[in-house]
Amino acid sequence: MDFFCIAANELHGFTVAALKAAGFTASQAQKAAPVLLHADLNGHDTHGIANLVNVYIAGARSGEINLAATGQWISDQGACATLDADGGLGLLAGQQAMERAIDKARDFGIGCVVVRNSSHFGAAGFYASMALEHGMIGMAMTNLGREPVAHPLGSMAPLMGTNPISLAAPVAAMPAPFLLDMSTTVCASGKIKQAIRRQQTIPTGWLHDAEGREVSDPGAYLDGSAMLPMLGGAYAEQGGHKGLGLGMMVEILCGVLSGAQTGADFGNPGRNSIGHFFLALSPEAFGAGEGFRSSMDRLLQYITQAPVHPAFDPLSYPGAPDLGVRTERLAQGIPVDAALLEQLDSIAGQLGISRITRTAA
Repeated sequence: MDFFCIAANELHGFTVAALKAAGFTASQAQKAAPVLLHADLNGHDTHGIANLVNVYIAGARSGEINLAATGQWISDQGACATLDADGGLGLLAGQQAMERAIDKARDFGIGCVVVRNSSHFGAAGFYASMALEHGMIGMAMTNLGREPVAHPLGSMAPLMGTNPISLAAPVAAMPAPFLLDMSTTVCASGKIKQAIRRQQTIPTGWLHDAEGREVSDPGAYLDGSAMLPMLGGAYAEQGGHKGLGLGMMVEILCGVLSGAQTGADFGNPGRNSIGHFFLALSPEAFGAGEGFRSSMDRLLQYITQAPVHPAFDPLSYPGAPDLGVRTERLAQGIPVDAALLEQLDSIAGQLGISRITRTAA
């Protein structure tokens, strides 16, 4: 499969133009585009431009995403609040909610905001990292509403989404902050779809069949003959019960607490109601202050400097690899495969906007 390098500003500009042409306002498009660019710049290719057509533009065209949404704060008590996104774009609702959580953390030391009636919000790490510029710890999670994709511990039907968790924490002198962004399934479902698009096989453990045998053909996921297990794998002996527990935690905080839908609502009519959870913590409110960042540095140095056995790579920490990828992609461009670029060219023609300028990778 051929790849092409796309400059970050080119990808951002195309995203803005496409969202505007699909019916979003200029301000909405400008605010939403950085969420997708964050994913692509940091190497999370499954949550960036790859979702523009099939998730966001398709959602706007079908009405699944409400272009006329007017979100409302339906509860606002002290450090806590609940936002009803009115079926609007999750990329916007997520930012609105995290901004409110940060504001509350300034006042109370902690801010917690949940969202219901939202849609796909992209990479959870974008929202958690919003807290970093304020010297705070940020946390973000999302479920998939009533559209489950994961099969915990041999379940015959999918019961929940990939249910990602993200946590960001500031540092003092380390090159990259701590930024965890992980699904509670073995892999994000987008990685399987990416492998199908790129005509690749997938690593051992990503999928299994009804007998628990490993499946390497990603196409089996789409035809229903292969299942995506929770983090840890298909069996309790591998730790799959822990992944199930983490996934349920996300369902509780994002779905049950917010009043959004969960896998238990599968088959219900109407628009899918996805739920999000956001948390901001001010270290100063806990008496840590600047000492928190120094302690973070000590912890991360302790991990990265730990001796490892000869057959293993040196230890890193969540967020550190992203910095290297981001630096490289800002300088050399973001790699986009030919199949995805063809899809983006097609939507450009449909929407009447300029195609993406590209160079061979």
